[in-house]
Amino acid sequence: MPRYLTLFKYSPEGTKGFLKEKAAAREAAVRKGVESVGGKLETLYWASSGGEYTGMTIGEFPDAATATAFLALLQSSGMFEDFKIIELLTTSEIDRALGKSMTYRPPGG
Repeated sequence: MPRYLTLFKYSPEGTKGFLKEKAAAREAAVRKGVESVGGKLETLYWASSGGEYTGMTIGEFPDAATATAFLALLQSSGMFEDFKIIELLTTSEIDRALGKSMTYRPPGG
């Protein structure tokens, strides 16, 4: 399954909920949500205070459409100020991509 890195920052309202529930409860909720769409949460890390993001996760989703749908669900909650999802590729996946025959003409070129 494709692996994704997510970076997230809670909104002020999301931070209030986080402070009330604590980290372990939020991790369990995230894990349950990811598993509900056929994914797997590998890890969740919390950033120290004052950082650009509240935390990050690494997990697997069955495909890009599922990852996108899950992201849309999270964003619709209003509990996030910022949320990014990045597909992660292994060294061998990058090497396969770089080995593909390609052509490109830049604009005006």
